[in-house]
Amino acid sequence: MNSYTLPIKVAVLTFPFLAMFITAPILIYYYRKYGELGKLRSLILYSFVFYLLCAYYLVILPLPEVSTVAQMTGPRYELHLFQSWHNFMNQTVLQLNNPSTYLPAMRQSVFLEPVFNIFLLFPFGVYCRYYFKFSFWKTILVSFCLSLFFELTQLSGLYFIYPRPYRLFDVNDLFHNTLGGILGFACAPLFTFFLPTRSELDSESLEKGRQVTIIRRFVALAIDWFIIGLFSPIINYLSNVLPPKAGEILSNTMSVFIIEVVVYFMLINYLLNGQTLGKKVVRIQVIEDGHKHIRLSRLILRYSALYFLFFGLLQIFQYTMTHLISVNHTLFIAYATLGLLSLGILLLFLFNLLYALIRRKTRLFHDKASHTYTISTLKKEV
Repeated sequence: MNSYTLPIKVAVLTFPFLAMFITAPILIYYYRKYGELGKLRSLILYSFVFYLLCAYYLVILPLPEVSTVAQMTGPRYELHLFQSWHNFMNQTVLQLNNPSTYLPAMRQSVFLEPVFNIFLLFPFGVYCRYYFKFSFWKTILVSFCLSLFFELTQLSGLYFIYPRPYRLFDVNDLFHNTLGGILGFACAPLFTFFLPTRSELDSESLEKGRQVTIIRRFVALAIDWFIIGLFSPIINYLSNVLPPKAGEILSNTMSVFIIEVVVYFMLINYLLNGQTLGKKVVRIQVIEDGHKHIRLSRLILRYSALYFLFFGLLQIFQYTMTHLISVNHTLFIAYATLGLLSLGILLLFLFNLLYALIRRKTRLFHDKASHTYTISTLKKEV
């Protein structure tokens, strides 16, 4: 039993890290396609990932010692189809005319192993039909391919980490796994009849995608700063080859930050009519009432409020707090007052963000300060 519970325990421990790794691509894809991810869709997708993780660990765990595997001399593969059926017929204690043998027969490995392999991909067939809307034949194909991946993982000795396979490559497992996917496809309506259909999920996401959420804007912002970060090696190179004065500017973190904000969030944003590359990916746009093309002055005001005011106050607070001890009484009062004032305004910014998240408001302080709005550019058709 431990061979079955151990992989699930490991999956529970590693799933949060995998979830963090795949969350960004999932958000980008669904925000771009539908403008919304949705709670139920999130639950379905992450449950699917968790299931695949459990299935994979069931195939490879527990991991033996390399020295133990090196001493193995058993067969590496089984290529006789229906060999598992022959093993069952030859080794089972089952007697059809004797019901007392039914339960002992079900506890034998010759029965449990094929049944386990069938149920291993049974959920996969359910997901294929319900969420991915695969046809019957496509479900058979992807079930077989997933099973083949598992078997080749075993045949390669976990991608050649081990000197030889520590588990048997078995064509009967391919058959049983694929059969499990087929049965899952056939039984999918029994498990999903109480859930909305995939089309209903898509329609609901599209409808909600007309509204721009704070999370959607945050994803766009994360993409923008990731793109800006790609130019860091170029900036470092230029700081070394340009004349000393220019190189000194590019070597200063604050100067580089100001240049990045001005060039990317103001100038490029203006040229793309209120869209950065991140905003284009998740299909949102900054607009100004009464103007078909947003004015540069609005963008300057908007991003000055967001970046220069916010980070300026942060710098003031940090500076005053670090120099309180080294000043006289008069300066101490001035520094403390200035630091607390900047902290108070920063807390107002944080309160504005939390209020928008809780009340699902779409406008933040820099939107109101610049009289701009963030809208969805998502079309009605997918």
